[in-house]
Amino acid sequence: MASDKASLPEKYPDLKALFKEGVKLLIFDLDGTLLDSMNVWHNVDKEFLGRFGYEVTPEYTEVVKRASIEDAARYTMTKYCIPMTWQEIADTWESMVYDFYRSEVTLKRGAREYLDEAGRLGFTLGITTALSRRNAEASLAHNGIKELFDCVITLEDLGNRIDKGSPDIFLRVTDYISASGITVTPGRALVFDDVPHALKGAKAGGFLTCAVYDNIGCGGPGNWESFAAGCDYSVYEF
Repeated sequence: MASDKASLPEKYPDLKALFKEGVKLLIFDLDGTLLDSMNVWHNVDKEFLGRFGYEVTPEYTEVVKRASIEDAARYTMTKYCIPMTWQEIADTWESMVYDFYRSEVTLKRGAREYLDEAGRLGFTLGITTALSRRNAEASLAHNGIKELFDCVITLEDLGNRIDKGSPDIFLRVTDYISASGITVTPGRALVFDDVPHALKGAKAGGFLTCAVYDNIGCGGPGNWESFAAGCDYSVYEF
């Protein structure tokens, strides 16, 4: 890493202070935010494109890391003229990573403790993810945290029509929570994500935002300062 933790900016979201300030809902991404998992997708991209004689480029990673599985597969099929349907590409990716989410993926250091403390303080917790529901639920079950969350919303639930650059997926969480009898407005909800594009979507919906460091998700130390500065809060490490 080009920089050590001490040299990187952080506006850590203190849970007790947030609760006192009226924040009631915390919304977490999975890949690269709660889960130490972005490398597996990078390796899948390398292996899959390598089968057809291509290499992963930073531009390719930037596109697919923020897209739904369907959109990423369609983009890959078109860009590299892959002789498969987008569904076949998506199914191949899913089969390559499912065992990882079911039995190997781990939480980022400190994430479990942070979630437990949030639960004790009375926060409502939600998930928004570009992962398939199958992989998302497998990862939550494997790490024993599925019951901590009041809802899990995936891009599949929105018909894969958009990516997380739109506020729709985050608004779906507040709608779901409000329908259960707990009225929460975006201004009282904090979204945690490692991808700048996703937090732009959350900010457009009126949500508070927290940048989470991930070497792949946010593009590494060189991009962290500007990413963190553009958000209400930032977490280098939970």
